[in-house]
Amino acid sequence: MLIYSVAEVYLRLSTMKKTKKQIVVRAFTPIAKPINTSIQKNSTMLLLGEIPYVNGEKTFNTKLYYLKGLRGMLRHACMDLARDHGIEVCHSSEKAELKDGTKLIPQGFHPLGVCDPPCMLRRIFGTFREDSRIMVYADPITSISHKEYSTEVKVQKVHIASENRIALSYERIPIQDFRQSYFSGYFTFIIDVTILTDEEIKFLLESLLYIEYYGGGRNAGYGHVKILDVEPQQIVIERKFKSENGTLKVIKEEKVIPLEFEHIDDWTESISIPALSQELELMDGE
Repeated sequence: MLIYSVAEVYLRLSTMKKTKKQIVVRAFTPIAKPINTSIQKNSTMLLLGEIPYVNGEKTFNTKLYYLKGLRGMLRHACMDLARDHGIEVCHSSEKAELKDGTKLIPQGFHPLGVCDPPCMLRRIFGTFREDSRIMVYADPITSISHKEYSTEVKVQKVHIASENRIALSYERIPIQDFRQSYFSGYFTFIIDVTILTDEEIKFLLESLLYIEYYGGGRNAGYGHVKILDVEPQQIVIERKFKSENGTLKVIKEEKVIPLEFEHIDDWTESISIPALSQELELMDGE
């Protein structure tokens, strides 16, 4: 009769395996300002904390920052794509107009969440009351001066700068100033599309062609983004325990399989196009 220790039983039985789908997007910006908050014009990136990194035999610390606003950037690109195809989708506002009659929603959009059946944008991004069916995230960015380095967690090396801008002065003495943060360099973000249909994934893929800006300060020349390449993937993930000196360590293995689509632009065949249909009916009536 075989007798196993508790650790050996965990090693034999405790294995987690799952499959997910994602889109990996690689991009470059000469200067961008992902705004965390704006209080009295104080716009700085969201600071996550510090981690150590190793260069040679020395250890240094570096600050990590969160790339906020990636999902909003993608949503605006999807709105532009839908408008170019004549497809009416949700706007970001739940109200069509103010009490005085001022229009809040431009032509080609409807108030958020009123569509039945749900439009393509609502199906993907949800509403204030419905969860989004995608996740958009990126490894934190950091500014490391050394060319060679190693860290225990994944980071994205970029150039980060900040400045104190003077908004108002009196006799060359600043009486109103504020701090702003920027970053420059190559960065990667990921869109988790595991629970989307193929048509919805194709819609997101084509929308990436519409991304041109990220963050604030567009009127001042900030935020230009160039999408370099896009890689749809299917990931098979397996986690299991490995015994080391009486301790169970978690080992993670990933297998990447390219996710290929023959025709990306045929997503329009799966949905109705009310705006174009109405225009065609008017033309037929004439």
